[in-house]
Amino acid sequence: MKRIEAIPEVKRHLHIVLCGDNINAVSILRSLGEVGLRPTVIMVDEGHVPLVSKCRYVGKLIQTKSFDESLQQLLSLADPQCPPFVYTSDDNHQSLIDLHYDELKQGFYFFNAGEAGRVTYFMDKNNICLAAKECGFTIAESEVLKPGQLPQHIHYPVITKTLNPYEDGWKRDVGIYHDPESLAKAYTQMVSKTLLVQEYIVKKNELSMQGFSIDAGRIVYLPFKRQYFRFTDSAYGSYCYYKTYQDDDLYNKIVALLRMIRFSGNFEIEFLEKQDGSLVFLEINFRHALSNYASTIGGINLPYEWAKATLLHSVDGLHPTKDYFTAINEFKDFNTFVKSGKIGLLPWLKDLVTADSYYLWNKHDPKPLFSFYLGKLTRKRRK
Repeated sequence: MKRIEAIPEVKRHLHIVLCGDNINAVSILRSLGEVGLRPTVIMVDEGHVPLVSKCRYVGKLIQTKSFDESLQQLLSLADPQCPPFVYTSDDNHQSLIDLHYDELKQGFYFFNAGEAGRVTYFMDKNNICLAAKECGFTIAESEVLKPGQLPQHIHYPVITKTLNPYEDGWKRDVGIYHDPESLAKAYTQMVSKTLLVQEYIVKKNELSMQGFSIDAGRIVYLPFKRQYFRFTDSAYGSYCYYKTYQDDDLYNKIVALLRMIRFSGNFEIEFLEKQDGSLVFLEINFRHALSNYASTIGGINLPYEWAKATLLHSVDGLHPTKDYFTAINEFKDFNTFVKSGKIGLLPWLKDLVTADSYYLWNKHDPKPLFSFYLGKLTRKRRK
């Protein structure tokens, strides 16, 4: 992969990664680092295995004890004359800057929808699905329910999801239920205050696209579609491939949705592919997605290109260098498919060795991976 250097217009700005200690933040740092940028990191300490602090591309690390402290540290770096670029790694931090839009809008470039609270509103899965339906997407039948309430208008099987991605139960309360009895029993173990209960669709595959939007959706850039070699019934896969694509109808619907929201920033849009090949809209993540670094392998450095396009108001001349490449979330894929016996170790090792991109491993930045596995071993021994 040919190394490129950030243009002077981008390099003169401060770049800030607002994050928790997670691999998503590391992937943003790697992408920015590979064009010669060394971001300042404002990271809330959540007691995780250290990853971000081990990344070679950190310029300055500011650790905080709370989201509010992170916000105050961020505000102290405001510069209306040369606004820093802010990159978010998770929904909690994205909602934080969205809700404080008015305090940030003069001093920073950041992911936003032009007013305080608007991105957070569309993080609600029901709100974004209704907006997507207005723009011509097919959505799953669903009901918004409190734990204990049974759906009245959709047929079983159903899948439960937290209504907002920053609630405590956003992972643990996801489940598939084939009858009212099993759903009622599951409710007793859930922690979410409100749930989106949807018809369960037997998927042929999953499809997602990662890109960026500038000037409230005036320009939307989507270089690749991503699909999976393997996945589970209730979760996204962890071994995937990227391809360039031509689908003007899908692209136009995505543009219409982003313009309705008035979103500017990096994002990921997700779909289920039904058995007949048609797509069902799921959600938009208004931030960097976990696998964003893979696009850098394909020649599109998403965080850097968003910053450049924000300044130049153009994506002219931006083209992928690869039409096809693969990526693997090595830890999750091993745990999900090898440990469960769904795939043999030797075939999995072949997939691992031949992958073009990894979530943890990076030959130019290996320390986060070593820290991750050392931390896992240490915690396992303590137990």
